[in-house]
Amino acid sequence: MITLYGFPLSNYYNKVKLSLLEKGVPFAEEVAPPSQDAAYLEKSPLGRIPFIGRSGSAGCLIESQAIIEYIEAIGPKENRLLPADPWEAAQCRAIMSVIDSSIDTPVRPVLPAVLFGQSAPPDQVARAQQGVLRGIGALQRMAKFSPYIAGGELTYADLAAITVMPIASVVLKTVNGKDPYDDWPQLQSLFALLRQRPHVQKVEAEAARAFQDFIARRK
Repeated sequence: MITLYGFPLSNYYNKVKLSLLEKGVPFAEEVAPPSQDAAYLEKSPLGRIPFIGRSGSAGCLIESQAIIEYIEAIGPKENRLLPADPWEAAQCRAIMSVIDSSIDTPVRPVLPAVLFGQSAPPDQVARAQQGVLRGIGALQRMAKFSPYIAGGELTYADLAAITVMPIASVVLKTVNGKDPYDDWPQLQSLFALLRQRPHVQKVEAEAARAFQDFIARRK
């Protein structure tokens, strides 16, 4: 049995959870906010979430991409979420990497201000917006949307898109009033398609409740 550590306020936690659900790998969850305590660092060396552990095994596995690769390796072989063709599988990994590094990472410096209702420095906002737009341009050149982001079948790249990418939308709408995805109808269609899936609905509902709880505690 796998245990998934973290909590649903984290988009990377949600990416791993959705991957486990869609792949059909049984798992348990344990709430574990990030920490720099020594005992926590024994499980998650950087003190971050998500991470997973296995029953009867020492140590844990960190980094969402590494966890997803493990999920694919141990999950039902008939339910592939990474293409069998090595080139197409590598293309999925490249899309996931761009989502993480060039869509999510640029808005991270602005996120604390948004979460706590503060103003972010204008130059920081400008860098975030510039970085996200550059990432969007890259994804527009890479994505197929036929109908899924990497082709005709659901893959982990789609699960990354629906869990990780919305943070940039929330942050930039909050700081400058414009959703960076408004002029990207193919992405909107993909999100609408994915949101028909019960597991996506479950993960998004739990993430929304976690965010509402966070805002209530902040007041």
